[in-house]
Amino acid sequence: MNEPHVRLDGVSLAFGRGASRMPALDRISLTLGRDEVVVVLGPSGCGKTTLLRLVAGLIPPDAGSVTIDGRPPMPGRDTAMVFQSFRLIPWKTARENIVFALPRLPRTEALERADDYLGLVGLSRFAKSWPAQLSGGMRQRLALARALAAEPAILLMDEPFASLDAQSRELMQVELMRLLERRPATVLFVTHSVDEALILADRILLMSPRPGRVVEEVEVTFPRPRWDGDSRALPRYADLRRHLWDRLRDMVLNDPGSDFHGRS
Repeated sequence: MNEPHVRLDGVSLAFGRGASRMPALDRISLTLGRDEVVVVLGPSGCGKTTLLRLVAGLIPPDAGSVTIDGRPPMPGRDTAMVFQSFRLIPWKTARENIVFALPRLPRTEALERADDYLGLVGLSRFAKSWPAQLSGGMRQRLALARALAAEPAILLMDEPFASLDAQSRELMQVELMRLLERRPATVLFVTHSVDEALILADRILLMSPRPGRVVEEVEVTFPRPRWDGDSRALPRYADLRRHLWDRLRDMVLNDPGSDFHGRS
């Protein structure tokens, strides 16, 4: 059996000091296989983004360990992150935004790679455009191209499509699946959307309210490639969606820290 690409063993983390110390994650243990797409689903404030930051090596855990191929993560060595906000540099063109993320490459090679990835996301015609000249969906494709151009072993995605309209969001989900088919990576994807999780994931990790724990793991066995048909038409899709939504709803309604606590 192959060793996991990413492993978290008994990871706990809290923020703040003294009496104001707030537990964020509690004894998280999970693994990601190489080129697996794992989606983290859970209520607001359950520590999903904190989980990404731990895997990226941006913060250390208070307890437990995080390893990538058996070693602690280092920012920028193994991972690239795509955020909900596009985080593009407004005074750089689309091409130069990608080149900026490739500081270790000679400029000629960086420009060639930028052009390759602009082509992959369908933005070749807009290489010289400024971010302000692009639509929301185009800016998100550019942010995705910038992350992929670094050719990371692990892609960390923090609700990257949440700010898009419904149509653009579905198109970007398909775009991501197509890109991963051409250039595989291990993906840890955070979302609040049950449908997005079911469409993208090989596995779904359901997290509890703060402090976040993995309370359930769901394997998603819908056939790939998923853009050739509509997985939502499958009976199993409806069953899984109902199950995950019921669990999420019950966690939120029963969480004393939730604004919806106690509602029927």
